[in-house]
Amino acid sequence: MSKTRTIYDTNSWQQKDYPGNHWVFGKPVLRSTGVSQAYWAKSCISPYPQKGGGWYALLYGGVQSGSNWAGIYIPVNEMPITSFEEAQWSYYMTGTETMGVNIVIWIHDPTDFDKRAEVTQVGGVSGLDKAAGWNAHSFSPSTTQMFFYGEGTTGTGLTAGTQYTWEQFQADTIFDGWTIYRVSLEHGWEASGTFDQVWVPEIKLNGVKIPLEPTRDDLEAMIFQYHTATSGALATALSPKTPFRLVSLDLKIDTAGTTSESFTATVDAGRGSGYDTLLYSVNTLTGSTTGGTITNLHVPFGEGYDFVEDDEIDCAWTNTEARTYGLTYAFRVLP
Repeated sequence: MSKTRTIYDTNSWQQKDYPGNHWVFGKPVLRSTGVSQAYWAKSCISPYPQKGGGWYALLYGGVQSGSNWAGIYIPVNEMPITSFEEAQWSYYMTGTETMGVNIVIWIHDPTDFDKRAEVTQVGGVSGLDKAAGWNAHSFSPSTTQMFFYGEGTTGTGLTAGTQYTWEQFQADTIFDGWTIYRVSLEHGWEASGTFDQVWVPEIKLNGVKIPLEPTRDDLEAMIFQYHTATSGALATALSPKTPFRLVSLDLKIDTAGTTSESFTATVDAGRGSGYDTLLYSVNTLTGSTTGGTITNLHVPFGEGYDFVEDDEIDCAWTNTEARTYGLTYAFRVLP
């Protein structure tokens, strides 16, 4: 018997009318590229505890150059695209941006994996909230806002890169027989500017709530934050907004300097300046182990360097000779 709509048991995530398949949506995983970050964060700092189950997916787009992005990947068990009709999500934005957190629906021919496409909601489309503070979005299949790129799409009546409704994909000559293998929520892909941190606490797909929580492997994964400049002072902060362990700092300076100046790492304590602590300091002219100027610096931290959600690690260096530098923070999220 053919089905016009897939029915879900929201308690067990069982797909009732396809008994051979035992799951619909899989465990979300976080991904990022370039200077962007995606990691799990506890909802500890106000106003973040207002929503969700205690863990958020934190997406940090960072400096945008057209290919930096952070996202939540949710595996889907070969759902016919004609069955996907609803999606809701909420997110807290640190600042107003040119793009919100947008949905991407990944589809393929279930009989030929050479044929696939990602169908992307325009990140800057009207109606997708982009303001600082709490935002929420309900996906509309009838709104012209989706474009695709892919491989093996010969025969489609749609043009790659052109915006359509999701309903047009569902009715397309070839796509109507394809299935969904992944849904993602993403922040990034802008050509310029900087995207600040975004917290995602709630996602529902086709009426099914997607649990957002890390695995132990997620918490053991290393997270990196990058800062680079070709001139000017180094003044950066690591601010994960969740309990974390500082693992290491790496500083690369392109040319040995001739000026005496210190590179410092300081705890900017959330409880006030009376708790600020100097973690590390070295003179980049005289402080290397060989007695010469520093151009490569690795500072290990690790166990014992644990901090709470409102602590920050501030790094500073005056760089009076305008040298090019790159600074890398490495940290882990604590359970």
